[in-house]
Parts: sequence; C-alpha cells; structure tokens
Amino acid sequence: MWLDRYRAVLCDLDGCLIAGDMLLPGAQDLAARAGDRLWIISNNSTDTPRTLSRRLAGLGLPVDADRIVLAGMTAVGEIAATQPAARVCIYGTAAIREEAHAAGLVLSADRPDVVLLTRDEAFGYGQLNLVIRQLRQGARLVVANCDATHPGADGAPVAETGALLAALVACLPGLRYREIGKPAAAMYQAVLDRLGPGTAPILAIGDNPATDGEGARRMGFDCAIIGPSRGSHGRDLSALLRKRVRLAEPAS
Repeated sequence: MWLDRYRAVLCDLDGCLIAGDMLLPGAQDLAARAGDRLWIISNNSTDTPRTLSRRLAGLGLPVDADRIVLAGMTAVGEIAATQPAARVCIYGTAAIREEAHAAGLVLSADRPDVVLLTRDEAFGYGQLNLVIRQLRQGARLVVANCDATHPGADGAPVAETGALLAALVACLPGLRYREIGKPAAAMYQAVLDRLGPGTAPILAIGDNPATDGEGARRMGFDCAIIGPSRGSHGRDLSALLRKRVRLAEPAS
C-alpha cells in the first residue's frame, strides 16, 4: 500500500479523525493500515494524551497515548523544561493543571511567571481582566494554539484558544506571546525526537492549509490536505487512502 513508504503518518484530530464524539469516514481504516506508524498531532489543548487515548478507544479508534502529541501538553512540557518550578497560571482544564503540577510547576494566579492560555470553556470577563493584570505585572504568555475555531460535531465552528487570544490582543495591542501549536515546530519536533533518526519520509494529514499545511511545509514533510466528506460534517480520509488526494510537495 502506498502509505508503507512513510515511517510515520502524522494526522490531525478534529475534522480529520473525529468531529465532536463522532468518528469520521476512513478514520478506522487509516489506523488499521498505518498501525503503530500513526501519530495524532493536534492543537487540542483540553485533553492529555491519556485522556484522549481513552476517549478514542471508546469510539473504536485505539491509538496509544505514547503516539499522541497535543498542544496543551506540549506547552506544559516546554514551560517545565525551560522554567523548572515556575509559578504558572493555567487557563484550561483540570487535567492540564494536574499534569502541570505533576511536572513540578507551581500553580498560582498571584503574580505568576507564566500564563498558559488554552481552550478554557470557563473563560469569561473576570478571567480576561485577571490575565491582563498578570501580563502587565510581567508574566510571560504562552498560547497553546492560535486557532480561532475548530469544527464541531454538527458542522458549526467551536471557539478555540485563538478566540480568547484575540480578546487579549484587543485589550493589549502589540502583545507578545509564544505559540506552541501548529504551524509552529514544537509538536513536530516532539514526534521527531521520539522517532529517532531515519531516512524514510513522513506524511502529515490535515484539513487546514494554514496550520496543517504550513506546519508540514516548514518541516519538509509530505502533506495531504483532505476535503469534506459526503453526508458528514468532517473530512474524508477514505479518498486519501484510495490516493485520490494530491500530496503537497515539501519545502525545499
């Protein structure tokens, strides 16, 4: 099968494998054909690899947590590696905060060293003003991803971390921050570090040219941007598996 030439297949999550809690066409076929060469690389910032692996298994899509790389958890790892024991205020899920605590970070809203912004469904006016105050007091801002939305189960856009970031930028023009998610290199590099050296090419699959496509181009990976599936609110991996999706040329 043509996928066999790749040593790793890096697939986006929302809009490619799932929409909400619904599997999309071709997801199980891709997992079966790629086997342990399949990696999920997603701007998801609410799950951890363990929680997402369990959720996908319940949907009939088994992917080991060791082969899941997510923006939120990558951000936690980078903060812990560059600023051990830093005081961090995390706007996000309890699961992300628990992992940050386990990584040795000190969770605190009182004059934190770092503010980590993820897709926080509880984020509101009070939180917005608190972040503004924390940043003006000198906290460094790390943003899990800059996506404004991701596709929901019914096809409607779901507000993402980038929408919260836009509110901050509106209040603090010229705001500087560190972006972790695609198209930035951090998550791709995490996969390469785990794969180790090799000469076979890598394929990236996604539905968003601005993030999946641009990220793969920067890394020099082959890339497939898949289109909408018929009768579904997500994208159709089946066409890719039949090789009816043209692969983009990697950056030179």
